Amino acid sequence: MKRWFLGVALLTLACQKAAPPSAGGPLPDRGDAGQNRVTVDRQLLTSGRVKLSPVVTRSISGELRVAGEVRSNESGSAEAGTLVAGRVASLEVAEGAKVKRGQVLAWVDAPEVARAAADLLLARAHAAVAEHKRARQETLDTASATSKNALDDARAEDQAARAELLAARTLLTSLGGAEPTSNPDVTALIVRVPVRAPIAGIVAERNVVLGGSVSADKTLFRIVADSQSSFSILARVPETVSAKPQVGASATIVPRGNGSGTCQALVEGSLGGIDSQTRTLAVRLAPDKSCAWLIPGSFVDVILASTGDRTSLPAGLVVPRSAIVDVHGKPTVFVAGSAPGEFSARAVQTGDGDADRVTIDSGLSAGEQVVVEGALLLKGELVRADLEGS
Repeated sequence: MKRWFLGVALLTLACQKAAPPSAGGPLPDRGDAGQNRVTVDRQLLTSGRVKLSPVVTRSISGELRVAGEVRSNESGSAEAGTLVAGRVASLEVAEGAKVKRGQVLAWVDAPEVARAAADLLLARAHAAVAEHKRARQETLDTASATSKNALDDARAEDQAARAELLAARTLLTSLGGAEPTSNPDVTALIVRVPVRAPIAGIVAERNVVLGGSVSADKTLFRIVADSQSSFSILARVPETVSAKPQVGASATIVPRGNGSGTCQALVEGSLGGIDSQTRTLAVRLAPDKSCAWLIPGSFVDVILASTGDRTSLPAGLVVPRSAIVDVHGKPTVFVAGSAPGEFSARAVQTGDGDADRVTIDSGLSAGEQVVVEGALLLKGELVRADLEGS
């Protein structure tokens, strides 16, 4: 009897070890890496994190609408400052003031320029003395009352003094100072350096106060041209758009916000490379005179006209660009399965398109439901399933 009870106890213990443990809820969804399938919670569909749309057959307009930024071109903005250290003695303009090219924006007391002006006065005096000596030796030489060596020395000294004066003038001018006048009644010089506007425009920024210290590496004023000829527009064209804008192509500029006016622009060229962050090609456009409302730094919509004589792309299967993701280097679309929350990753061959839509040459059929929002989420689930299956 003891053996019988012992056998029953051992059999019961073995059965308990073989039974699967309780998971405490439904098993987590997992993708089938071998069949490129992925299953997600249905709540993602009901909450809108994953949205579906049918594949349709239609034509795409040849127009391309992209975002653009208004920028100042090479002559559209400038910075003003000094080449020497000093302190601001006076401010002649305020922020927002309209200035002309060469107009004085401020005056700066600069000791270095004062020393250069003093050196110029000394060089000017030496040059005057040397010129007088040379003239006297030449007069004596005419009367045969001097030696050849004395005349040569006077001429050499005069030439050296002229060179010294020229060097002093060059240094003072390069530092922004003006040559002082010769006035024996002046007991001291007040030397101030003018800060001038490099271009005509509006004082957009002032980075100094009265009495503030300045240096050669400090920008005191920033000036923005107020003419639309000084603006350019930088449009970002997605690299997936095969028909890139050509030089000379026309474009329509549309303001953001409540603005209703539009103007025209011409494509000047591209910056020559794809931006690694935005995956776009920067295209530069020159607005015409009707774009007087443009403001540097603002964003606009750029509608690029179709290239060549094509007004629209041939009709074909079309999906939003948001439906296409890169999986293992191939453009891929997630197609809805028979049950809610089930999807299959399907590689497709894309054709032409615009900024929002793209045609599908192969891999899909009209009417199939594809993921148009949340494709990146499904890609993450697919990659996770691949890792778990490896």
